[in-house]
Amino acid sequence: MAKQSDGDNNAKPRILCLHGKFQSGSIFSNKIAGARRKLSRGYDLHFLDGPIVLEDECANDDDMSLAPRSWWLRSDDGKHTLVDEALDYVIQHTDTDSYDAILGFSQGGTLATALSLSGAFPNIRAVITAGAPYIPEAFEVAASYSSNLDNPNKVGYDTPKLHLVGETDALVAVESTRQLCEHGGNGSLIVHDQGHLFPTRSARVQEILDFLTDAFSR
Repeated sequence: MAKQSDGDNNAKPRILCLHGKFQSGSIFSNKIAGARRKLSRGYDLHFLDGPIVLEDECANDDDMSLAPRSWWLRSDDGKHTLVDEALDYVIQHTDTDSYDAILGFSQGGTLATALSLSGAFPNIRAVITAGAPYIPEAFEVAASYSSNLDNPNKVGYDTPKLHLVGETDALVAVESTRQLCEHGGNGSLIVHDQGHLFPTRSARVQEILDFLTDAFSR
């Protein structure tokens, strides 16, 4: 398991970055290099590898940081499995009190929203997702976590969330991300003209930066 960090300035707000399926922390970091460089000027980004190595997708390469991974799987009947293990894994492999925001792409975006609602990251002030679907099982696991807290109905619900989705995304429908936004609480939805990706165009990255500035000023 590898966790990458961009920037050594501990004074910067820390953002946990969660990749999509068929990616890893390193792959995701490289994919969003343009956005990463701009975000890193003001934030300390940490890229975490998912727990499930997709062996069938692995190339003949000894570098496990490039091994495609997943946070959970989908069974033949369409149900998402190992979702609770995914939340457990992130909690066990991070210093949950030290993060100020969570950013995620695709599966990682759904997981970012669920982690916010779970209450496991008490200091989260912002969540950013891109190409992330609404997955009921993730919300069920988050609710199970938060049920042990004093005020479970409010945990993470008021945390500002920005959800981006492409109108030409062939993997995640706009409506699915819209549902994620509605169920996640206090969310804003941006539909862009691209496909299934984390936007790196200057205008979109600036929207993300503006969102973070506003969230951290509250």
